[in-house]
Amino acid sequence: MSRAGLNERTGVPASRLSSACGELLRNGLIRETTVAPAHGNGRGRPQTLLEVDLRGLAIAGAQYDHEHITAAVVDLAGVVRWQRRWDTGPDEPANRRLQRIVLATREAIASGPKAMARVVGVGIADPGTVNLAAGRAVRAVNVPGWENVPVLDAVRHATGLPAVLHRGDGWAALGEVVFGAGRGARNALYVTLLEGIGGGIVEQGRLLGGRDGSAGEIGHTRVSDDGPVCGCGGRGCLEAHLAPARLAALWRGMSAEQAQRVTRRGEAPDDAFSQMLLAARRGDAKAKHVLHDAAIALARGLGNAVSLLNPERIILGGRFVASGDMLLDTLRRALDRYTLGEFARGIEIRAAELGADASFCGMAAYVRDRLFAYPSVGATIDAPTALTEVA
Repeated sequence: MSRAGLNERTGVPASRLSSACGELLRNGLIRETTVAPAHGNGRGRPQTLLEVDLRGLAIAGAQYDHEHITAAVVDLAGVVRWQRRWDTGPDEPANRRLQRIVLATREAIASGPKAMARVVGVGIADPGTVNLAAGRAVRAVNVPGWENVPVLDAVRHATGLPAVLHRGDGWAALGEVVFGAGRGARNALYVTLLEGIGGGIVEQGRLLGGRDGSAGEIGHTRVSDDGPVCGCGGRGCLEAHLAPARLAALWRGMSAEQAQRVTRRGEAPDDAFSQMLLAARRGDAKAKHVLHDAAIALARGLGNAVSLLNPERIILGGRFVASGDMLLDTLRRALDRYTLGEFARGIEIRAAELGADASFCGMAAYVRDRLFAYPSVGATIDAPTALTEVA
């Protein structure tokens, strides 16, 4: 908007408005962009338009699992400016892991000036279930000992910046909707396959958290009564059916019981799963059969979610992207068997675009919306007090 447009919209006197805009320009919070034609009847001089400079503001983010801690600086336009990853041991004590997360976050903040961005908040992506109101990581099935950890308080105390915590898959869902494969959609379901299956829900452009913040855990919905045992202790979870180590073991001819043991040990799922995908592309009948059964299980899980949520788009991330049409074609054909036909016919199913950066981009999208919301708008966003400090 031009200065004249701001004057008309706000009623702030031109002299005060000019001073305020000058200060915002000097501080790098807004910038001059295109030159617009003269206002009204076309007489007078062209007007320079102003916009918020999302490139100069950023979040420092941290995400982690049982093997790695990754920190990044992402500007509010969704561009990763700096990133670094550290290896961790699967048996690392929770207090030690928390210390390393805090140090990684502080390093990201310190890198903000080098990345030419002013860090205005911190985002944390947890791999398990969370309690947003308490700012705690509740439990991560794939991270031994990571239970009831006060992540948010530790990060806030160490950085002095407003901090927000959410499930990593939730952040990724928001990142894909705002900057990736979900652009243009307001209602989307995000599902990702890594060691297990995670998900996130975006409703009317907002990230849904549910009662505590863990809405979207589609991996632990049950798609069979007598299926494989899941790491959560349940049986027949979608995550247990589609565990990459299990699928690769079945392709190699192991029995269901043998595949279960391999899954529990977590034996090299990356290599084996990739080899299975390659074999399927080359026409291997066994590999194609395993992927077909996996797609049917996924269709069951997604069908239930579609009936509940009525999304307009489903975004598949992680190893689903690598499997491509070998899995997606079967999924598209099978989905309407497990949900209302009118729901299934209106859905777009797309592969995720942002990869491992999706969670960081989701943090940036959330902070951007909170930072520039009018107070009346911010009050309507479904978020606990712990997540509103950026506003």
